[in-house]
Amino acid sequence: MVINPQNDCTWTLRDGKLSVHLTTDDGHAYIFKTLYRVEDLYEKPEVNASFTIQDAELLTDYQAGIGRVVDDAGALDLGLNAVACQRFTRPFMGVSRYFVQSNVRHNIMRGDLVTIYAVNDRAGDCVVLDPCDADGLTRLMLLNKELVLDVEHDRGFGKGQMIRVNPLCVFGFRALSKSKTRYA
Repeated sequence: MVINPQNDCTWTLRDGKLSVHLTTDDGHAYIFKTLYRVEDLYEKPEVNASFTIQDAELLTDYQAGIGRVVDDAGALDLGLNAVACQRFTRPFMGVSRYFVQSNVRHNIMRGDLVTIYAVNDRAGDCVVLDPCDADGLTRLMLLNKELVLDVEHDRGFGKGQMIRVNPLCVFGFRALSKSKTRYA
């Protein structure tokens, strides 16, 4: 499927969710509902706001990384959610204290699939939204169903949520093989 932003591709709010209306080069129209409810958006797009060239560039980067692990349809779905996460969700405070840090900073790029390892022996797979934001933190989108960090205080993240951590907390995709690690 070839998607060109000039072909009537827009952000829309449909059935209480942020959605993307896409038209392929061959004229087929598709609606993709993202994971994000309207009330969860930090910044809401205008009705039928254009899916911009910048959005398409982000999607290309995210699909390239995700596509190394999942099929094309899954990469498109997760890639569109990653664009929506980067563009429209609230960046939370950094949560580096919950994660294992490396002694070496890994060379990560936008769109890479990575894993973060919590100090409670849980791990989460993520796509890199931004390797280094304005605060020097790495912005990630969780790909797993959930990542529980602290059961007692009900802290954790769900699929599609943005996680901001020190770049030293980011490892290559499933790079550490700890027998006790539980992937989310």
